[in-house]
Amino acid sequence: MKNQQDLDFKLYKVYVWGGLALIVIYIFVATLVFGAHNLPGPQAFLVLGIPLMIWFAGILIYWWWVFLFKDRKELEGLTQEPEGSVPGIGSLRNLSSLHQAMAICGGDIKELKKNSRRAKLPMLIWYGGANLMALWVCCPITLGSMEIIEGFSLGTWLAGMVVGIVLILVGTPFLLQMGNKNAEDAFLAPLGLEFTELHQLKPDVVSSIGVGQLLIPEGPAVIEGERHGRLVHIKTLEKYSLTVVQARLPEFKVISEAGKLTPEKGAPDQVVAAIKSLRKAKRWQGIQVYAGPEGIGIQRQSKGTNMWLYDLWLAEYLLNKLNDSDCEK
Repeated sequence: MKNQQDLDFKLYKVYVWGGLALIVIYIFVATLVFGAHNLPGPQAFLVLGIPLMIWFAGILIYWWWVFLFKDRKELEGLTQEPEGSVPGIGSLRNLSSLHQAMAICGGDIKELKKNSRRAKLPMLIWYGGANLMALWVCCPITLGSMEIIEGFSLGTWLAGMVVGIVLILVGTPFLLQMGNKNAEDAFLAPLGLEFTELHQLKPDVVSSIGVGQLLIPEGPAVIEGERHGRLVHIKTLEKYSLTVVQARLPEFKVISEAGKLTPEKGAPDQVVAAIKSLRKAKRWQGIQVYAGPEGIGIQRQSKGTNMWLYDLWLAEYLLNKLNDSDCEK
C-alpha cells in the first residue's frame, strides 16, 4: 500500500512539473514560431490559455480525488487485514499511520471510519471555498477574453474577490479548530480507549499579557480501555507518560540508550529477538520498559503529543512475541 501511495504522488509531481515545462515550451513555440499572440482575442486565448487551464484543472481534480476517494479506498484496503493482529513495524513511520493501524488491529474499525469522515469535512469545506474563489477570479477573465460575456463589472469582480479573501481568512482558523476538535474527540474511540480523568485547566499569566487570557493544562490525564481482552491504563503529565497493559509475564526490563532499545540481562529470548528488529529511532528516546506478573509498563519522558501511542504499540508487540496475545490463542 505504501509503495502505491508513493507511486501515486510521484506521478502527480511528474504531471505538475512536467506539464508546466511542456506548457511553457508550447507557449514559447506558439508565440515566437507561429505568432499565436497576433491572432484575434478569442482565438489567441484559446490557443495560448486553454492548455494552461486544463493543466490547472488537472491539479484541482487530483486533490478532489484524494480528499473524496483515495483515503477511503486505502482505508477499506487496510481494514481487510486480520482483525486482532499486531500492526507491523512499517506502521511506525508516523503517528497517523500507527493510529490507523492500531484502530484496525485491536480497536474499533467503525469508529475509525466515522472519524475519517469527520476529520475530512473541514478540509473539504475549505478546499471547496478555495475552488469557488479560483472560479470567480478566472471565469470572468476567461469568458471575457473569449468574448462570450461583455460588460462584466470590474467593481463587482473586485468586490467578489475581497469578500472571498475575507471569508477564507476568517473561515480558515475556524475550520482548523473544527478539524482539530473533531480529531481530538474521536482519536481515542477507534483505539477502544477513553479519557477517565482529564487535565485541569489554569490561566497562563505570562501568555495572557497583551493577548488575552489563555488556558494551559495542569495535572495528569488518564486514558483507559480494553484491547485484545487486556486492560490498558495510560497516564500522562506534561512530557511524562506511563503506559500499562495487563498481562502475566516473566520479569524483564528494556532500556533506551539514545533511542536504541536494549534488553537487560535475563530478558526472554523472544524479547531479545523482537527488540533487535527495532532500529534506533527518536521515537524510542527517553523510555524504559518493565514487565512482570502484573503486566508490562512503559515509562516515557519526551516531548510531543500522543507519544504514548508508540509505547502502547511496543507493549502489544512484545506481548505478541511472547505468545500472550489473545489473537493467537
